[in-house]
Amino acid sequence: MLDGTLLKEKENQVLDFLFYWGRPIRSGDIAKELNIPHSTLNSVLKRLSKESLIIWEKYRLVNLTSEGMDAASHLSNHHFVIEFFLKDTLNLPDEEAHLQAIHLAGRVKCSLIDAICDKYNFPKTSINFNLCKRRDYPQH
Repeated sequence: MLDGTLLKEKENQVLDFLFYWGRPIRSGDIAKELNIPHSTLNSVLKRLSKESLIIWEKYRLVNLTSEGMDAASHLSNHHFVIEFFLKDTLNLPDEEAHLQAIHLAGRVKCSLIDAICDKYNFPKTSINFNLCKRRDYPQH
């Protein structure tokens, strides 16, 4: 798992995408879907692969490992809780809350997420349970 280390925003975004995509995908398709330059995405994929969170070889499909699935689920829970909080408490529009939540999800400690979960009676993030609804990533 992440053992307290924070992933960079792009890694978080890619893990979240792969988690909800739910199947192997070409890196070029990830770049297109997330509007990330190929060179940036390749750097992100190298780092995620080095951390054993994905299986990827250049020009091959990208897939989450079981460790990557756990990390992505954990980060997606953070993302969901933060997004919900931003919409409910600060009345941010959906798109703004979504983008801010992606930015913050890998940067906040689980104790803050747990406090927000307490406020809304969500299960704690330490429970192996996925709080998230499916993201609206297009399915090709």
